[in-house]
Amino acid sequence: MSAPPIIRQLPDAVANQIAAGEVIERPSAVVKELAENSLDAGARRVVVRCEDGGRRLIEVEDDGHGMRAADLRLAMSRHATSKLATAEDLFRVATLGFRGEALPSIAAVSEFALASRARDAEVGQRLSLNGGVEDGFEACAMAGGTRVSVRNLFWNVPARLKFLKSEASETGHITDQVIRLALSHPAAAFRLECDGRVAIDLPASQSLDIRIRALFGKTFADSLIALTAHAEGMQLSGFVAHPREAKPTAKRQYCFLNGRFVRDKLLLAAVREGFKGFLEPRLHGSVFLHLDVDPSQVDVNVHPTKSEVRFRKDGEVFVLVSRGVHRALEANSGNFSLLTPADAAVHAQTAMQAPRQGAPPLAPQMAPLPPLIQERYLPHAPMTHAAAPHPAAATAVDVGRRTSDVGPSQPSSSVREAPNAYHADLPPGVRRVLQLNRMYLLIETDTGVRIVDQHALHEKALFLCLDPAVSDFAAAGRQELLVPRAVELGAAEVSAVEPLLPSLAPHGIEAEVFGPTTVLV
Repeated sequence: MSAPPIIRQLPDAVANQIAAGEVIERPSAVVKELAENSLDAGARRVVVRCEDGGRRLIEVEDDGHGMRAADLRLAMSRHATSKLATAEDLFRVATLGFRGEALPSIAAVSEFALASRARDAEVGQRLSLNGGVEDGFEACAMAGGTRVSVRNLFWNVPARLKFLKSEASETGHITDQVIRLALSHPAAAFRLECDGRVAIDLPASQSLDIRIRALFGKTFADSLIALTAHAEGMQLSGFVAHPREAKPTAKRQYCFLNGRFVRDKLLLAAVREGFKGFLEPRLHGSVFLHLDVDPSQVDVNVHPTKSEVRFRKDGEVFVLVSRGVHRALEANSGNFSLLTPADAAVHAQTAMQAPRQGAPPLAPQMAPLPPLIQERYLPHAPMTHAAAPHPAAATAVDVGRRTSDVGPSQPSSSVREAPNAYHADLPPGVRRVLQLNRMYLLIETDTGVRIVDQHALHEKALFLCLDPAVSDFAAAGRQELLVPRAVELGAAEVSAVEPLLPSLAPHGIEAEVFGPTTVLV
């Protein structure tokens, strides 16, 4: 038998890199950890700068209380923190950070510089590290507060570096992170600069609804519904957006626990329960909820990034959130858009159509199909055109049409066997086109059945319209709008779209950013 392996104590540099793998997933995680430290330090203004999606530079500067010169080196040690003193403090955490792992973990995988000046100090001090090893400590001139610079992230961990996404993708994650922080602390000012371009600039002392308006636009903010609820030891406040603002993903569900953004499964399930009956199951409502709970009633030390928590009274939390959301929607149901009576009549008529009279019966008579209508709030404006028939009803109508074309005297068996009974408006080789759940096209051809995603088909059609190889703008010309059209987007969406605007010009679209949430076309 071979000898057992020798157990060794890992060096601090290796231990810090392991910790960085848990805490620092990508550049946006660096922004989160540093900005949370700024907010814990009482900052009223936080400035975030990034270059190359955070690979080349991440810098976070604040006007908090700063650190003394003697504390700078200690702050770079593992598990060194001013936020905990005893083990009991872990069960009543009232700050965003508390483990003391972030700074040494970030410094272990980057070129790191920490500069800080306490409010009662005459000058600041700057500490530099490269891969976790100190290489400089000197005085510097700076205002009161702290500035942390992280350059060349993951330079010494190439395996982690190659898993980062594109610059646009990583910049988008950083923007999303700053938005979460800005929504969790509307009293603080936030500024985000990406490659020298100001993406977000929010003043201090804003209320939550004003901050939502600044980040997501006036149209979205006008659909907000205020929400308040409370239970023993818990207080819920915030806003629920109109169901028409629902999205296919839960990206606009912002839940904050004691000022901390969390993606807790219990809270997300409670939000979905609150929207039940107001949305189609595939959609997710938009919410901005602040839940304040006694810190002793929640454990935030269950996830490396603190994005999941554990409640002592999880059942009561679920009921508070779900009922709060549901009651807010019910109380304002008069402002919601239902199917108009005309649309309802169209749905009912198309769903209850039967084969034309005179056609031989192909099967025993069935009970009429129920109307394809549900008392739910629609995510978009009501339809202005006649909807496609219910699939089963459409099949009956189609069979009836072809049967009547053959004539009543011909046996029904010959109708089923007639392979060439095409509709005059369909392309060659296509027998029938049915709409399934108003989402997919079911196409019967000579060779089989095809299912087409209508949304993807529409995107492809729009792309072909914009492709110069298909539409020759030089020959056909283009019509410029007399008055530019304003398109409202979220701040993160504007930040993602702005670098792409020049590439739209060859396709006949001239657009420019006009404000933090508006693009002029």
